[in-house]
Amino acid sequence: MPLLGGIRPPIALLLVLLLAVAAITALAVGGLRVDDTPQAVRESHQYAAEDTAASLRAGLHESATDLRRAAARYESAPAEPAAVLAALGQAYHKWRGTVVVRPDTGRLLAARGETVPLSGLDLTKVTDTAPAPILVPSATGTRLLTFALVATKDDGRALLVASDNLRLPGIATRKEQTIQVLDAAGAVLDTTGAALDAEADRKLVAAARERAARQRPLPGETASGSLAGNPDGKGVRRVAGWAAVASPDGHDPAAPLGLTVVSTSTVDGKVGSLRHPLLGLAAAGALLLLALLLAWYLIRSLQRPLLRLFLESRRLTRGDRPEQPVRGPKRGEAARIARALEELRRQLLDPSRTPPAAPAAKRRPGTALPLALCAVLVLGWSGPLLFLGGNDSDVRVPTQVVAGQRDRTDTAADRIRQALNEGYADLRSLAPSLTDASVGKAENLLRATLTEHDRYRALYVLGANGEVLAKAGEAPHRTGPEALGASGVLLLNSSGKEPRIAARVALAAAPADASTEPDGEGAAPEPKGPVLVGEFKTDFLGSLLVRPGLGRVWLVDDRQRVLAANEGYSSFGELPDGRARKILADAKKSAAADVVREDGAPVLFAAAPLGGNGSVGKLGWSVVTAHPVSWLHLDQNRADRRVMLAGMLGLAAAALCLGWLFIAVGLPLRRLAASAEALAAGDRRTVLYPVHHDEVGAVARSLELIRQELVRADQAERAVRRPAAAATPTATAR
Repeated sequence: MPLLGGIRPPIALLLVLLLAVAAITALAVGGLRVDDTPQAVRESHQYAAEDTAASLRAGLHESATDLRRAAARYESAPAEPAAVLAALGQAYHKWRGTVVVRPDTGRLLAARGETVPLSGLDLTKVTDTAPAPILVPSATGTRLLTFALVATKDDGRALLVASDNLRLPGIATRKEQTIQVLDAAGAVLDTTGAALDAEADRKLVAAARERAARQRPLPGETASGSLAGNPDGKGVRRVAGWAAVASPDGHDPAAPLGLTVVSTSTVDGKVGSLRHPLLGLAAAGALLLLALLLAWYLIRSLQRPLLRLFLESRRLTRGDRPEQPVRGPKRGEAARIARALEELRRQLLDPSRTPPAAPAAKRRPGTALPLALCAVLVLGWSGPLLFLGGNDSDVRVPTQVVAGQRDRTDTAADRIRQALNEGYADLRSLAPSLTDASVGKAENLLRATLTEHDRYRALYVLGANGEVLAKAGEAPHRTGPEALGASGVLLLNSSGKEPRIAARVALAAAPADASTEPDGEGAAPEPKGPVLVGEFKTDFLGSLLVRPGLGRVWLVDDRQRVLAANEGYSSFGELPDGRARKILADAKKSAAADVVREDGAPVLFAAAPLGGNGSVGKLGWSVVTAHPVSWLHLDQNRADRRVMLAGMLGLAAAALCLGWLFIAVGLPLRRLAASAEALAAGDRRTVLYPVHHDEVGAVARSLELIRQELVRADQAERAVRRPAAAATPTATAR
């Protein structure tokens, strides 16, 4: 018999594969041990560093863009340096100091705020392109300098420089957590959270920064990671996560700075748990016995009867002991073929024997029955493993992971708040240029602003009666007197296919008025003249909610209706999981998080209000996140996934080998049984062709040889009868 065909290879492969699955189950599941620093805890610090780095990178990019855009306002209408700084200070309040200098001579033309540290900088090489942002030391700490070229009346093109200290964004941290931003040399530029005192903590931060510097991420990915320090005598260790501030493509102002964000905290060393530590060993032992049982059963019920049938058919073709009856199995297709061979043996001994009628066709299980029984046995082993994991409501979630989800949700809310406030500040910066501008100039300014920022879907100016005076982008969602109102961020609609979130600024209002600050205490006055409106893209807000490892994220209004999400959602619809309302009730003033285990699979929920005292804070909006506990990289979830993998491997092995047996042996054997019964019933014309060179094919060849022998016997008998029939009339005539 061939080695790669027939009934032996699938049975042997089934045994080998099931034994391999048993070994994998014993090693991967039975050998799993509790980790004192689960991957979910390490990832929480990595994600915290990534979120902080993303917020810091967005802030640096926004600062550089705002400065360049403010300077570009004076390309067509140069102004006095002092007037430039005054207008810049009225529109933005993000820089500690600003100056205008002549780059060729270094002469100071105007200054505002604190002293900008320019000593030691060579500005003579500045020609048509502003330098990239740099970090410089000063008497009050390291300062971030941002540059832009501005047109002045008397001195031509000058250099506008803005100074600010590099601050971490407003990100909440738990009591034992520390987040730091380091420069390329490893110096700490800013810190939030608990202080690092131990030398081991400083070494851990230094090791994280070195790994960030050595890491070479794939295109489109940010350099980030995590590591755990050595435990102390009490089993407590420090965990750190790091992320580079530079964007994956490197085309941003933060790229030359070489900044790294590091998040660290302590781990108690008792955060892991396993529900069934001996499940892997027990399942592996059961599968070992099952594999041996299945191999023995298939050999006994399928392989041996087929081999015996092959030997009997070959005996008949060779003419060995033709008087000996055919011995075969009593069930299945092999039994049908054996009965047909017995009838053919009798016909070979007595060619004049009348063939019996073919048996009535019936649907018999045959070979499919033992194969189905084997499949049921494997399913009985794999089924419980497939449904074992992911449904335990008692999986312990470490407090560090819960706190990390809460802090990251608060960070997401801060990103939305900053984006809305930055958009509002953009309009306030643009408003003075539109107050007395012509329609053509106003539309040019609106189109330029729309091109510079991807946050707006439409920018337009409404007159005193709400009529459109100038616009860029899509058509305004609302016009007329009802579209006029106080300055700030607002929601233009309360129903529809898509929420329309916008910022509105009165062109006649004084930009320096404290009541118009996005985070000011007072309410902005009703506008008396035209207003500038900028409608935000819903996709832009949704993109701010997309962060790895955060789960489902929704932006909801004060009535808990969904305004934006990181995945598909229904506009102004309710939250998909009603259990999130409990977290929203606890997050009225500050972020909150908890694991909800009732009414379904356990889910880690968190919610955070947008906050602030300005128009954004008064909206009452919140960010809600939902992370299923089964998605967390915990010890028990890892064990459940490995158990499920073992069950799927067992099913795959059984489906492969049993399906192979049914297709390569069962179906051909069924067709051969019907052909053998037809041959025994007298069908001498149908030629039997062996489909495969295996046991079934060998039996088919033997049946074909028997058919040919019967045909020759029939021909010989007819040849004898013809002379006898011809001689009978002659004798009668005599």
